[in-house]
Amino acid sequence: MTTADELVILDGKFVVTGPKGPFDAYMVNIKVSSAFPWQEPIVVETGDRIPKTIDRHIFPNTGRCCLGIWEEWLLTAPDHTFLTYLSGWLHDYFVSQTSFEAKGEWPYGERSHGDEGVNESYAELLEVPNDATVISDYLRLLARSIAKGHTPCPCGSGKILRKCHRDSVAQLRARIVPAMATRMLDRVSQK
Repeated sequence: MTTADELVILDGKFVVTGPKGPFDAYMVNIKVSSAFPWQEPIVVETGDRIPKTIDRHIFPNTGRCCLGIWEEWLLTAPDHTFLTYLSGWLHDYFVSQTSFEAKGEWPYGERSHGDEGVNESYAELLEVPNDATVISDYLRLLARSIAKGHTPCPCGSGKILRKCHRDSVAQLRARIVPAMATRMLDRVSQK
């Protein structure tokens, strides 16, 4: 482990385990910024075991592993420790890769690639239809410091918030703070 430019670099063998103990291992390079957990670690499988294709969840141009939508981890992980990341999301990624090699299918399912996958994730997190306009409208409302009742409801019904989805928006605001909503909106708006 070395430290340079506020990065911690982990380079070596990542062991995959199950109820009966270790069953596989991958050679990896993981770069963790001092901005973790707000900034996602960069993971590269260095053993050339996984084909560098998007269908195997590796970005071909960088070799970076596509573990999922980072905001989804931030909003669903039980805590934001690096240990939780390693033993959860990262471990599950490599379990999936091993399973895919053996069976030809992803054990946890998979999201679409690119913008479509981001929309799928955000729609699920927001509990709204997978519609880019609806997702953006919800995120714009959640990014505000205050959501007033006379604001148009983000569902697109034409009703005001207090006569439509006020309670569900209040529940979302308890989980998705304005800074996170802004981050998500920026990602959706980049399309």
